Amino acid sequence: MIPQTVTTGQAAIRLGVAPATIQRWVDAGLVIAERTRGGHRRIPIAELRRLIASNRPANLLAPMADLVEALLTGQPREIRVALLAARQSADGWAAAADQVASAIGELGRQWEAGLCSVFQEHGASEGLRRAAASCADDIAPPLGARCAALFTVAGERHTLGLSLAELVLAEASWSTHWLGEGPPPEELDALIEKLKPAMLVVSASPASPRKVVVGYQDALTKCAKRAHVRMVLGGGGPWAPTRQAHRALTFCELRAIVDRFLVQARSRR
Repeated sequence: MIPQTVTTGQAAIRLGVAPATIQRWVDAGLVIAERTRGGHRRIPIAELRRLIASNRPANLLAPMADLVEALLTGQPREIRVALLAARQSADGWAAAADQVASAIGELGRQWEAGLCSVFQEHGASEGLRRAAASCADDIAPPLGARCAALFTVAGERHTLGLSLAELVLAEASWSTHWLGEGPPPEELDALIEKLKPAMLVVSASPASPRKVVVGYQDALTKCAKRAHVRMVLGGGGPWAPTRQAHRALTFCELRAIVDRFLVQARSRR
């Protein structure tokens, strides 16, 4: 059942303000709120969407506007054209991927504000996945390229970040095994043995439970250590702080990490 209200804390996260700010707005009559039997404030979803819409800029600037417009078509060909234009203007897939990530975030805000439908958001995600894969297929890895395995934590289905990461790695002269949703922890050793990657690029979204992410991270760390494989942890998931892996919060950070790996590998030859 879809909730009809949210807490002041949840509303604050979506609006990027402190919970106390929401409470002051309610007390001043600027925001409509309901009260539970225990006296707690609850913000109706319709009111939250009104607030989100009122706090968005009236017009997006290019290239963000172009990317959002292309994503809303849901058409892989149109999205591909927008991706290539972003790559050209940003002078590289890493910076372009960061722009696309911002456009995806804008789509989420539009949905929360009631400005686009669920089917449009889903169509945008699928169209982007197919367009990114098409662009990655155009980049042939050089002979003898090092391989990276790309997957999420087990049970995580948010794979768009991996689609963009594949572009960044391909442009950095890596070959990739794009797996999507990751295998269960007990199969990680078999994965590394079969694919023999030089690096694991693993993502988790903020929606993933912390216990699941940290448990999977522990299994990854043990497997990677046994096989002497590098590890990069991406996405906004609740990864535990570690010295056993590199943390990439942006695609430009991912590009810097993989470039350092290649330089270090060449220096050891």
